[in-house]
Amino acid sequence: MTGFEQMLAEVVPWLQRYGYAAVALAVLLEGAGIPFPGAILTGGAALLAGRGEMSLTAVLLTAWLAAMAGDNLGYWIGRGGGRRLLLKAGVSQCRLARFDGFFHRYGVWLILFGRFFDGTRQLDSLVAGSAHMPWPRFALADIAGTALWVSTWVLALYTLDRHAAPLHHLLAHINPWVAGTALVVLASTLYWLFRRNAPQPRTLHVEQTAPARTLPPEPRAAGDGRPEPSRRKPWTSKHSGNP
Repeated sequence: MTGFEQMLAEVVPWLQRYGYAAVALAVLLEGAGIPFPGAILTGGAALLAGRGEMSLTAVLLTAWLAAMAGDNLGYWIGRGGGRRLLLKAGVSQCRLARFDGFFHRYGVWLILFGRFFDGTRQLDSLVAGSAHMPWPRFALADIAGTALWVSTWVLALYTLDRHAAPLHHLLAHINPWVAGTALVVLASTLYWLFRRNAPQPRTLHVEQTAPARTLPPEPRAAGDGRPEPSRRKPWTSKHSGNP
């Protein structure tokens, strides 16, 4: 028995006892950022639907509605507290603005396909809320992303049933690469957000000016405040003599 089959065998009793409520709670908590086996419970419900023990339509609707509810809960949690947490941690407004612009440009793709992989499935809605992604845009992308994930995951396991293990084996080989890439991107983003600006050396610019002209000193004033007349020796000629 593979690890995937063992996990399904462990969740089947929960599904047989709590039914669709177990699927709804697990998928909702996972979408809100809490590590919970929502995908495993959804896969187990799809297998039980293939055996006729659960309704396929009910499984699809339950997982889809719970996924949207959990993602929206995570979005508003991130929008309400995630930004303040980043600011208190020392992230500047300038860096947050640049991060917001980057996520507003490429975040739709994360919402559409992030649910297929561990890590991004739990964090994409929190990051979208922290980045202040417009809610209508997030909601539209989330409706499409959750519908794509639920239909692919549930219908694939429902159809394959006995061949579910090879499908999970393929995803198990892909998932570490995607999760590793997501961790590298997350670590790089955190480093960029929290990195302090290095102090730039201050350079003194000295302006070159022409040398100032030196003025001759003013004549000293006499006692009455008037300038003292200059004393010059009388002019005499070399050839002048006494008569």
